[in-house]
Amino acid sequence: MAIKNLLVAFNGSETSKNALGAALLMQKKYDAHITGILAHEGNRDRFSQHQWVPENVRGILNEAIQQNETEVEAQFHAQAGPTVPPEKLHWISLSGQPDHTVSQYACMFDFTLIGKHDNEVSTDIDLHPETIALKSGRPVLVVPNIANNEALAKTAVLAWDGRRSATRALNDAMLILETKQKVDVVSFGQDVRPPLDGIDVVSALRRHEVPASRIRRPATSRNIGQDILNYCHEVDAGLLVMGAFERSLLREEIFGGPTKFILENATLPVLLAH
Repeated sequence: MAIKNLLVAFNGSETSKNALGAALLMQKKYDAHITGILAHEGNRDRFSQHQWVPENVRGILNEAIQQNETEVEAQFHAQAGPTVPPEKLHWISLSGQPDHTVSQYACMFDFTLIGKHDNEVSTDIDLHPETIALKSGRPVLVVPNIANNEALAKTAVLAWDGRRSATRALNDAMLILETKQKVDVVSFGQDVRPPLDGIDVVSALRRHEVPASRIRRPATSRNIGQDILNYCHEVDAGLLVMGAFERSLLREEIFGGPTKFILENATLPVLLAH
């Protein structure tokens, strides 16, 4: 199976434009389809349920929302249209809670690309990549604001502790890892499941002809996420692959944790799986 079906959460923000830029590189490499999706929690449907809303107000709301949809779609096609064949470029715009709606659509795609969460974006179109990864069960590629998308071709780093989420990330990312010239499988500290008798993670990757190397290091900070990002910077990695929320999302929101830390501080694309 090859990468042929990419979903890009596109709302016209700079972060979504970066995500689309990364998708364009993947489209060219894999000859894939790209579908842009704008999910917005507009007031059109909510107000239409109330009889007390004057008809002229409904009309004004509809017109404003439709204008915004048209403008965002035009931005999407302006960026992607010059390089993607028309038959492989698609657009979906609909009303709905953004995280929930994109999660539903993500189930139908090989990868979903999303810009890093932006606190400046309106809550009507705001997206949380970690929530979408959790809800959809599909891999999500999070592209930060300052990412150099061309760097995606560089070394990939797989954050590995041997647990369920890391294993899921390994398998979900295999189609990408198989194209890499170098993959470092990195663990920090002692909280790592030992390899099984007769096979380990590097052997599994090499059977897919992935040039993998095993890196074990002691933890040097209180947050493993910081150690992982430091290593990515050290080797000038172009992609980080990791399992999301081996501990609960609520626990990380309250106490912090590697997933939350990495998503807030990463300057390279991060492929999340759960």
